[in-house]
Amino acid sequence: MAIELGLSRISKLLKYAGNPQDNLKVLHVAGTNGKGSVCSYMANLLSHEKKRTENRIGKFTSPHLIHITDSIMVNNKSIPLDDFNLIRKSLSKINEEHSLHCSEFELLTGIALSYFRQRECTWCVLEVGLGGRLDATNFIPGSQKYACGITKIGLDHESFLGTTLKQIAFEKAGIIREGVPYAVIDGSNSEAIIDVVRKQCESVSCTLKITNPSISDNSIESVSWGTFKPKKLPLNGEYQIFNVRVAVSILDHLQQSGEIFLSKDDLLQGLTSLDWPGRLQRIDYQYHKNNSMSILMDGAHNGSAAVELAKFIKQEHKDKPLTFVTAVTSGKKLGPLFDPLITSKDKVIVTRFGPVTGMPWIQPTDPEQLACFLKERYNCGVEVQPNVHELFPNLAKQSRDSPVIVCGSLYLCGELLRIHNHNISNKS
Repeated sequence: MAIELGLSRISKLLKYAGNPQDNLKVLHVAGTNGKGSVCSYMANLLSHEKKRTENRIGKFTSPHLIHITDSIMVNNKSIPLDDFNLIRKSLSKINEEHSLHCSEFELLTGIALSYFRQRECTWCVLEVGLGGRLDATNFIPGSQKYACGITKIGLDHESFLGTTLKQIAFEKAGIIREGVPYAVIDGSNSEAIIDVVRKQCESVSCTLKITNPSISDNSIESVSWGTFKPKKLPLNGEYQIFNVRVAVSILDHLQQSGEIFLSKDDLLQGLTSLDWPGRLQRIDYQYHKNNSMSILMDGAHNGSAAVELAKFIKQEHKDKPLTFVTAVTSGKKLGPLFDPLITSKDKVIVTRFGPVTGMPWIQPTDPEQLACFLKERYNCGVEVQPNVHELFPNLAKQSRDSPVIVCGSLYLCGELLRIHNHNISNKS
């Protein structure tokens, strides 16, 4: 199933649905890596605004990790399945009756916006699905976007967005439309990328904030709360400081504009209480209702994300031989994904993930093909185990001296977390 970007289908779908997006107050985030984290930071921080206890913060991120309803949240609670199915049925009927040919993601975007209107959300935090300029979430007019964020940009989805970083940056920067008053970009991006975003802001008279690119400390600068350092960020990975700076800079703008009233205590509490699974997550994985093993799980799915995972592994395990468990979405470039991670002394177990709800076009790379690539390129030990249910019981029987790293696909992480949660609920 091909992906066809564009705003015409979502525009018609929402018009026939009564324009549920009207009057929503939106914060919009694009990028290659970190945009889901930035959205989660902002939504969590806004929910800690104690002076407005009636706040309802909508968050739309994709892809989902465990269940499709996880993509749509209000105050960190997933949309109830009954509500999801009811709205989906209504939008699917519109889609069929008017022959709109909307994609699954466009329908999902419509469900999110419809639910946010039903719940009368105070703020709606939207993550771009693919690209930015022609992404379904960019149907929201600039006048309803109170700020936009651009996270770290790298090479990914080149067949849709362009083969150079500047081309990809142009697509990402397209969320900064006429009427957007304020945008923030992660300052650790290259100057060439920042220049693309700067020119887009100038073309629509939008103020651009470039965050501090330093990674030497965890200081966060703001007008509203001064310069401060959280004792510990809730998510692993040194790059998270860049994501926090983008999120705080957007909220700083809202605070200075009188749109929100976050105290410094609200801010610090919100920064330490975030849960964002599947990203550099240590977990005692319950592979059977009575058995578990320790793993590090990361949904790194492109070259730049793999580099950050490699840095974290190096800090944690030095040069110790590792056991990787991996599956990769079909069509991904394998070299950039594995070159930073795998050496000849490591072992790799290749598996596959099952069907992804609501995303039938997502398929795993054939395990045998992936295994051949890994053997030839890295001269490492490779084992093929297509059944993830059998993989970990067999792995647990072997020596546990080698740290286990699950990576390559967020869909693999999601499948393992579903198994984990099921076995936790059925423990004897």
